[in-house]
Amino acid sequence: MNINNLKINIKYIILFIALVSLLSPRFSLLTTANAIDVKFSKVGTTSAQFLKIGVGRATGMGEAFSAIADDASASYFNPAGLAQLNTREVFVNHINWISDVNHDYISAALPMSNLGTLALSVTAVTMGDMERLWLDDPTSRTREDDSTGLYFSAMDMAFAISFARQITDKLSFGLTTKLITQSIWNMSATGAAFDLGLLYHTGFKSLRLAACVTNFGTSMSFSGLGLEFQDTSYQTKPRAQYKTTPTPLPTTFRFGLAYNIIEMDDNVLTTAIDVIHPNDINETIDFGLEYNFKKMFFLRAGYILNSDMKYSEAIKHTAGLSAGTGFIVNIAPTVKLRLDYCYRDMGWLKASHRLGAIIGF
Repeated sequence: MNINNLKINIKYIILFIALVSLLSPRFSLLTTANAIDVKFSKVGTTSAQFLKIGVGRATGMGEAFSAIADDASASYFNPAGLAQLNTREVFVNHINWISDVNHDYISAALPMSNLGTLALSVTAVTMGDMERLWLDDPTSRTREDDSTGLYFSAMDMAFAISFARQITDKLSFGLTTKLITQSIWNMSATGAAFDLGLLYHTGFKSLRLAACVTNFGTSMSFSGLGLEFQDTSYQTKPRAQYKTTPTPLPTTFRFGLAYNIIEMDDNVLTTAIDVIHPNDINETIDFGLEYNFKKMFFLRAGYILNSDMKYSEAIKHTAGLSAGTGFIVNIAPTVKLRLDYCYRDMGWLKASHRLGAIIGF
């Protein structure tokens, strides 16, 4: 590396650090919810928790992916990574989540030459119908047990559009805007959010740095017929509605790095680390490994290390262990299919199995 290239790299590093400082919750007003007194638990203080469920092959790598982000799943982890795509990709992901809950994610990424990359994505969390039960109004029961014979459902969804572009030959920028909805029975809540990400190729071998803030946006509160009641303080008994407290979204700041510790023609071993700072739970350090054989077969492993050892012990230290595998097949001269399987240990909630597929063309 000559002196001129070194000066250019230092300039880019300074630019990257300056932009990271703007994103960081410690230097920005973006995550004012982080100002909650540390003596009080932040668990359960945010809405739309489904936005924190990771997708793609990254879930087999401890979700340490912000500095890799080289496929259509980048629209979830770090939208800046979409600028690395050279081909169109469609990505689908299914997760068997806890208690018979299903999580599905689909995204489509379209590189537009020198203009940048555009991506659309949809997240859906669904579950089977559940029966309504009587709790505190026995006089209204029509049956001897607690069953009402009536059913209700619940669903969470997010619709997003992302755009990424190279700022320089080493630094890329990405932005995602989201519309978020949650519904249960005849009540619903709506919110909006955005993700902002940076990805920097340092020029030092394969070292990459990344920073992003996700799910920064409006607070959400429920409304609907399920919150209505008869106000008995008036003789005419007009209808009234309970007002729910608005809750913020689960805003998260990520800083990551990735490096190929082995890089040969047929063998590549990539290591990645993400430092995660959420506004509603303890910080974590995510570790991930991915072994790539001939760009056709993949093995992955990872671990999510919680910063609170007592909390980690309570949920079991194995919680956060992950592993995965995948392979790529050419189904046409210009069409590739990648299939991925990921396993995640959920501690007391047992295991979560995830399947993903990407078609590149």
